[in-house]
Amino acid sequence: MKNLFDQEGPVMRALSDLSTLVFLNLLTLVFSLPIVTAGAALAAMHYVIIEMIEERGAGIMAEYWKRFKENLKNATPVWLILLAAALFLYADFRIISAGWYGLPRIMLVPIYAVAFLTASIYVYAIPLTARFVFPTKAVLKNAAILAVAYFPRTLIMVLISAVVPYFLFNVTRLLPLFFLLGISLPAYLCALLYMPVFEKMIGEKDTDEDRPWVLDDDNEEGKEG
Repeated sequence: MKNLFDQEGPVMRALSDLSTLVFLNLLTLVFSLPIVTAGAALAAMHYVIIEMIEERGAGIMAEYWKRFKENLKNATPVWLILLAAALFLYADFRIISAGWYGLPRIMLVPIYAVAFLTASIYVYAIPLTARFVFPTKAVLKNAAILAVAYFPRTLIMVLISAVVPYFLFNVTRLLPLFFLLGISLPAYLCALLYMPVFEKMIGEKDTDEDRPWVLDDDNEEGKEG
């Protein structure tokens, strides 16, 4: 029982990780407020989460701020493309659901399909910008390939990324938890699923090298950036 509550014991480790996730959630919410910067904020959060899981992290705030600035260039275009796609799909959903222009509700089926595809690309695209250095086109291309190649993982990641925030945000009694863990907790759970995939992309686990890794557009090799 004593070892259970030691500084390096499982209980203290779990509490430390939980406090880190809460801090990351608050940081990400704040840095996402302009909306346009949300991509960089999410990428920075994923980077710190990867560091946390690999037990390689330094100061959370300093690391987050550093990666946020780095990802303003890389993650923002990816985020804006995905955001535009989501807004377009939502507008179509509203129009068809309201019965405007006499459009049949069966038209919602392709909307749902494209929405799932967009979400599948999203769950890989943002972490890819945190983990690797890619051009925007290559990020979306590789995210789409990974979404298909690892479909079971993709399905679980989409469900985690959608259901947890939706549930916490829409249940009034749980709303405070959304502001504490609604973004970072799903990201943490997804990281446990996509990290083994990313390790395959670079061929080996990089326990000593710093990120981000620079990969070519065809995703064949990597080197330290």
